[in-house]
Amino acid sequence: MKVSSIDCRRLRKILRKECGKCLVVDCRPYFSFSSSSIRGSVNANLNSVVVRRSRGGPVPLRFVIPDEKALFRLRQGSFSAVVALDDRTPHFQKLKKDSVAQIVLNSLAPHLASSASVCFLKGGYESFHSHYPELCTETKAAEPCETERAASGHCERLSGQQKHDYDQGKPVELLPFLYLGSAHHACRYDFLSDLRITALLNVSRRDSRPSKGQHRYKWIPVEDSHTADISSHFQEAINFIDEVKQEGGKVLVHCEAGISRSPTICMAYLMKTQRLRLEEAFDVVRQHRSIVSPNFSFMGQLLQFEAEVLSSTPPSAPPATAPCEQEAASFFNNNNNNNNNIDNKNSNSQFTFDESFDSSVFSFPTSFLPSPFKLSPITALP
Repeated sequence: MKVSSIDCRRLRKILRKECGKCLVVDCRPYFSFSSSSIRGSVNANLNSVVVRRSRGGPVPLRFVIPDEKALFRLRQGSFSAVVALDDRTPHFQKLKKDSVAQIVLNSLAPHLASSASVCFLKGGYESFHSHYPELCTETKAAEPCETERAASGHCERLSGQQKHDYDQGKPVELLPFLYLGSAHHACRYDFLSDLRITALLNVSRRDSRPSKGQHRYKWIPVEDSHTADISSHFQEAINFIDEVKQEGGKVLVHCEAGISRSPTICMAYLMKTQRLRLEEAFDVVRQHRSIVSPNFSFMGQLLQFEAEVLSSTPPSAPPATAPCEQEAASFFNNNNNNNNNIDNKNSNSQFTFDESFDSSVFSFPTSFLPSPFKLSPITALP
């Protein structure tokens, strides 16, 4: 299917005349999308592992369109036009082969009706926002704070302002004593009280110790960057969670958005205490909080941690793998024919997965990483 480039004026006309029949797919990073986006657009939040393994080719639609309603309508042929956009690329022919926008275009084209058009927005979101800001949504970012008093004020601002997608709802329960959420959730004392949370584990660069002192608190300062060594804090975090568990309490693990750092800590805990593989732990967390997306470096560190965990696992009790959707399995098997077969999940396992839940967006084989894999130095991904 042919892809054409359209300008901002043309997209504005489509949005006004064909409202409801045009799907706008924003290929920018999730944080950029959640801060400001075209009204009604959806975010193609592809994991960096999927991007690398796709080699610029198509990927399963569920990876491209995470919004279930939009995905259903797309498969039903309800859209007459699909428009992809990134930050500022001037023309679709300028897209890199392995760019998210190019992968999205390659993935969408085969699934659209013959009468539907596939377009790329010239100049990306920056150009459209500069011309038609009234057709965009914006969320004011939280202001940083350093002191305890500023942290308290920061919590008040988080509670009072329009919430990001990652602040919606309450913290999610991964285990009866382990919860995952964002800094906003940690500031909501009504949430903490309702869930009977007794401890907070803050994994961010900002010390936001609760001013009321009603909760046990631990701060592990970690930047969400490709050079941060989060694995050096795994055991410290695991010990803290276990201490809270032994006291009969419940702990909320959070960072700023509950997308990268705190999910990484929760996955490490599940891998260590439940003897899960990385992809299993990812599935458990993602099933409860669908927006989690640890950065690539953190995933590499978790992979190394998996090797440590598996090396200490008795041979008679090998860890099992979570079930995988046929489409996702086909995608990764086609890209990696050397993956070993893994036994089905043991019926006595503590975790169960909903049949409707998509397995993780990657199988994370070690063949994809350099051998041996080294954490330092780490080259930031594009």
